[in-house]
Amino acid sequence: MEALTDGIIAIVATIMVLELHTPDEFTFASLRSQVPAFSAYAVSFALVILSWYNYHLLFERSKRVDLRVYLANAAWLFVLSGMPFATSWVGKFPTHWQPELLYLGLSALWTFLYSLTSWTLRRVNGDGKPAVDLEPRRNVVMRYTILLGSLIVLPIWPPIGLVGTLVLMIVSLVENLAAERGA
Repeated sequence: MEALTDGIIAIVATIMVLELHTPDEFTFASLRSQVPAFSAYAVSFALVILSWYNYHLLFERSKRVDLRVYLANAAWLFVLSGMPFATSWVGKFPTHWQPELLYLGLSALWTFLYSLTSWTLRRVNGDGKPAVDLEPRRNVVMRYTILLGSLIVLPIWPPIGLVGTLVLMIVSLVENLAAERGA
């Protein structure tokens, strides 16, 4: 399952770059038109790569995978596979709420399905052996608070979809660094 997930994540990360198009002119100034698309790509690529890292942390101590884990993981990957489309749409229309809502909605669903995968993996591996690490409740509450806050702000300031996702990644990265220092 991990090899399949690795492959899908690699394909998704690669597909997103295909939406970056070369300008019709040879000047650096002509690159300005690509700033929204590149920004969306950079945030999404970082999200995918950080999620891949967290995914491996999640599975590194697990001993068993059952059908529920497999299905939760498959749903997580299904939503992940929609990220290149949402990233492309946001890159073309970064100040419009509909693309940002799709992007933020996919991010929220992706986050939920990651939590579901984590929960099902912990449940199937909770038999007294070294269990899968339980994510601190504070992290989960912070993640969903950022997502909910972003959804509330979205009608007023559409770029919050990308900004909220960026904040989620920064929080996750800080938590990962702190956990590695403590380990």
